[in-house]
Amino acid sequence: MRTANQSDKKATFRLAFLSGASIFIMGYLNGYAVNTADLGTMITPQTGNLVWMGLNAASGYWVYFLENLGLFFGFIIGAIFASLTQNRFENKTKQFYYSWTAFVLPVLLYPLVLQYVVPPVISFFVLGFASGAALGFFRKMYHLEVNNAMATGNIRILGLHVVNAFMKRNKKEVFTVWILFLCVFLFAFGAFCYGILARLDYRLGLDIHLGLGHSFGNATLARSNLTRIIGFILICLIPYFFCPNTKITAKDA
Repeated sequence: MRTANQSDKKATFRLAFLSGASIFIMGYLNGYAVNTADLGTMITPQTGNLVWMGLNAASGYWVYFLENLGLFFGFIIGAIFASLTQNRFENKTKQFYYSWTAFVLPVLLYPLVLQYVVPPVISFFVLGFASGAALGFFRKMYHLEVNNAMATGNIRILGLHVVNAFMKRNKKEVFTVWILFLCVFLFAFGAFCYGILARLDYRLGLDIHLGLGHSFGNATLARSNLTRIIGFILICLIPYFFCPNTKITAKDA
């Protein structure tokens, strides 16, 4: 018979898994955006986005400026939406389905629909919304609040905890170090998996070009990215099988 403690541990693991899955998807999504002709840039780091916003305004590149602006406001609205609705349902199962769908549905709309029917500024807004929602809904990794939209914050915190764990010999910090390392790894691994599937498309003759570096997203349009889309759909659907099944208590809220 399962004890309450075992149930709590399982629920904690599932919540951590969901945060990890969102980090992986953010890495994959950034790889996708960088390699897409109408985006061609990362869509989660707002620091870089603000820099480009200023540069594009100064240079008079107003179309690109509007895309930066769409990404900026999409991210903010997504974060606000997550903050207002993260405890909308008393039951964690319902809350999970609501939160995860609010995150992955906009993400999936881009490769399936948006890139073919709307201007890039709308795509930037939608993907920014998904990124902000992910950061609001899924950032709990055991006892830590992690950043799942980009790796910079996690790397900085990782360095601080490495000092405490190994230089100041605080054994309690070792687990924290491993969690943060996992977060950084998952973000990079998401982009890696995108690259593998992109190369698979190329080898299957579904792509007419796959470059590297700056040309990775600006060389020639892909004739098809079927493998990447199928892989992305599966990646987004798997977490539905790891939903928590306990009720939110006053302590959780």
